Amino acid sequence: MVFAAQAGALAFLFVSVAAAQSSRPVDPGEMKHAERLQTEAKGIDADAAKAMSPEGQQRITDTIAKQFKVDPSVVTNLRNRRIGFGEATVALALSQELMKQDKSLTQQRALDQVLAKRAGGEGWGRIAQDLGLKLGRVRAEVERAEKKVARLDRRDKVDKDKGEAMERADKADKLESKPVRMDRPEKSGRSGR
Repeated sequence: MVFAAQAGALAFLFVSVAAAQSSRPVDPGEMKHAERLQTEAKGIDADAAKAMSPEGQQRITDTIAKQFKVDPSVVTNLRNRRIGFGEATVALALSQELMKQDKSLTQQRALDQVLAKRAGGEGWGRIAQDLGLKLGRVRAEVERAEKKVARLDRRDKVDKDKGEAMERADKADKLESKPVRMDRPEKSGRSGR
């Protein structure tokens, strides 16, 4: 019974501290950045959805990893946690800004802090505010990543179109290289059956 009361008091204390931290209003400018960030994350997810092949997914993973100078396994691990490419991109951008602010943090610890707050139901604006970060730089990094992913999608489409054009040209060449078939001569004795 005493244990339950202590656990209840501890839970109340935790909820009180969490509520006190998140009761600050988010700056309207930061809210706009947060909304735009969410839109860009959805854009990355939409571009990634077009690359359904494993090779396309790997190219997107590599592009995001290169953008944030992390190993592709970091992006893959985020994807294995059921986080979309857009959310992973925002989380990586926030974690990098957090690492710039606190030089003692490793990439993984910074990423874990961001993801823990996100799993707690906080939005990107609230997470940035709680960590003392500005979303402007984060948004710029996410925009850059979004453009690179969109460029991959366009390149894949161009490559596909070129491949189809090459196939059509090959078919035309094959038709031209086949010997022309002679018409059968009509037999004079059997005309008009």
